[in-house]
Amino acid sequence: MRTFEAEMEEDGVIMAGKMDEELDDDGRPRRTGTVWTASSHIVTAVIGSGVLSLAWATAQLGWIAGPLALALFALITIYTSSLLADCYRTEDPISGMRNVTYMRAVKSNLGT
Repeated sequence: MRTFEAEMEEDGVIMAGKMDEELDDDGRPRRTGTVWTASSHIVTAVIGSGVLSLAWATAQLGWIAGPLALALFALITIYTSSLLADCYRTEDPISGMRNVTYMRAVKSNLGT
């Protein structure tokens, strides 16, 4: 197992830690999520009052406006999801610094 000492700075605090196969490229524990776990988290976040009220809202809008509104909000969700995905890493989407908190993503995109 490859290990070496590394120092990383996060929000002005220098942290010393071990880099090995269990750590990601920025020194944090490697994430073990898969497409299936991410999909299940998204489904559980979406299912709830939104899904329960979807049938009522579609019925109130009618047969034409209901599906159109549903398609419009699906497109808005896809667009905002791509914006959030672009905030995952700063500068370079492949090898850039990972934004681990919402505040770090805001600071890297809007400046401090």
